[in-house]
Amino acid sequence: MSDPSQIRVAVIGATGFVGAPIAAEAARRGHAVTRISRSVRDGEGGGRSVALDVFDEAALAESLVDHDVVVHAYNPGRGSTAPDVYDTFVAGHRAIIAATLAARIPRLLCVGGAGSLLTRSGIPLLESDEWPRQFDIYRPSIMATRELYYLLRDTPAALDWVFLAPASMLTEEAPCGDYRIGTDHLLYDSNGDSRIAVGDYAAAMIDELERPRHHRQRFTVGY
Repeated sequence: MSDPSQIRVAVIGATGFVGAPIAAEAARRGHAVTRISRSVRDGEGGGRSVALDVFDEAALAESLVDHDVVVHAYNPGRGSTAPDVYDTFVAGHRAIIAATLAARIPRLLCVGGAGSLLTRSGIPLLESDEWPRQFDIYRPSIMATRELYYLLRDTPAALDWVFLAPASMLTEEAPCGDYRIGTDHLLYDSNGDSRIAVGDYAAAMIDELERPRHHRQRFTVGY
């Protein structure tokens, strides 16, 4: 007999900077994880691995059937500066949403971005003086993540989605095992920095997986 507390979760983009720790955290907590990515190895980190192209909507939908939740961590290439990265990223978002709906998966947890969150002055980060100029080269992919939020808001009411935006800086530092939750505004630590370790972000995502507190909305985590 299966464990009723075990959640069947498909992680799309499970080998990426954010997707890999999310898949690992879900597996560590005993959930049944299917890792979906362009190229994966069987048994990587436990669970099942599926290699496919997200733009093959029929194959993607088939791979999602019988899961309880989908985690969307797809990225066409972290840090990509290719001229078509915005279009590729948005097309990927559309394909994943369509496949999730086709597979009749009720819950979609999406890795969001901080770009659309509001700063202390009430201005979206992307348009504010707080925007880290060193990230200008990645602006198209960051804008594509913001577009995901707009796409989600237009989905049918039956799809229970969340858009989990990290703090402004998503870092590789060691996780501290704690975080704060916000809604539409960036969170800042005691030094005035907006940051969170990717390990703590992954923990926040799996906390939401296990204990849903947000429904068809954006929220954020930070220190």
